[in-house]
Amino acid sequence: MSGWKISPEKSPDGTGRDAMSRPFCFSQMSNDPTVPEAWLSAGAPPLEVDFGCHRGTFLLGMAGGFPLRNFLGIERQSARVERCNARILRLGLANALAIRGEGPGALGDLLPAASVGILHVSFPDPWPKRRHAWRRLVTGGFLAAAARVLRPDGTLRLMTDDPDYFTGMQCLTAEGWREVAWNDGIERPATAFEKTFLALGKRPFRLALQPLQSRRSKSRAWNLRIEQPS
Repeated sequence: MSGWKISPEKSPDGTGRDAMSRPFCFSQMSNDPTVPEAWLSAGAPPLEVDFGCHRGTFLLGMAGGFPLRNFLGIERQSARVERCNARILRLGLANALAIRGEGPGALGDLLPAASVGILHVSFPDPWPKRRHAWRRLVTGGFLAAAARVLRPDGTLRLMTDDPDYFTGMQCLTAEGWREVAWNDGIERPATAFEKTFLALGKRPFRLALQPLQSRRSKSRAWNLRIEQPS
């Protein structure tokens, strides 16, 4: 796949964008890609993260619909990451990339503080049995990591079909976060799971949040860990 190139996109007024704000262009896809430095530079386009991007339905839909933003997918299964990046190459999306990561530590390992505009977490595994609840993604540790990587005006968007998990999300974010309107005027594509549930007549539970300053201060000093049952 070497030699693959994309021409820089044009801004809405028809002028070329400067080098700092252009989407990342791949000349060759690495087997173990990392976040492009250009995406994290001052003046870079807004960065959105799809944590648990699965096969990339939402990630690729967003990247194709919003070419002036960058979209990073984080997925724990290497095979899905590879397939997702192969689709990105085929579609010629210079503003999308999937990388491997798992759990709250992935945010801290992959992204610097105040680098993400929107963090999407859609239909994480609910682990419905009580003895497995500690395996859930959305925990205090994950929320601390999310607050750290979000920009001052950044938003965490949570979506699940499990009522108990949703109640847990609400409890965990009752302090240190403020709820904002889910409908923010942006028309987004549905995720693969969202399409399935909507086709069955089921409406997912949704929560859009922004961290308060007190939460950000605690997050900078948080020693990330996931406590497992003894």
